[in-house]
Parts: sequence; structure tokens; C-alpha cells
Amino acid sequence: MNLLLLGGTRFLGRHLVEAASARGHRVTTFTRGRSVLAVAGAESLRGDRDPRIDDGLAALEGRRHDAVVDLSG
Repeated sequence: MNLLLLGGTRFLGRHLVEAASARGHRVTTFTRGRSVLAVAGAESLRGDRDPRIDDGLAALEGRRHDAVVDLSG
């Protein structure tokens, strides 16, 4: 499964990234870049939901995911 996590570098997200990666899923985190999470096999993208901040959602353009989990709240 190709999994996108909005947020995912702290709290519950960190554990979800590690568990999904360990099960062989392709994991991508999309964060503002304030915290760094290095998990083997996980890809980290930087951006913001607000298109006026940095490059907004540009890092996600042209990508497809099977599921999205929003952990940023």
C-alpha cells in the first residue's frame, strides 16, 4: 500500500510510520518540516496546506496514494 501521512513525525504518527514501514508499506510523510523523522524506507515531503506558505501542496503534485491519514491535528 502507498500510504500518505499528513503530519507523522511526532506522537502517534511516528509509531504509525514505523509500523507501516515494517509491514512493507510505502510511507510518505507531508509536514511543515519542523520535526525530522528518519525511518528507513519512509519518504519525507515538506510543504503546507496553505498555498500562501512556502510551496503549499506542490510537493504532492502528480503523486498517487492508496490511503491518507491526517495526523496533523
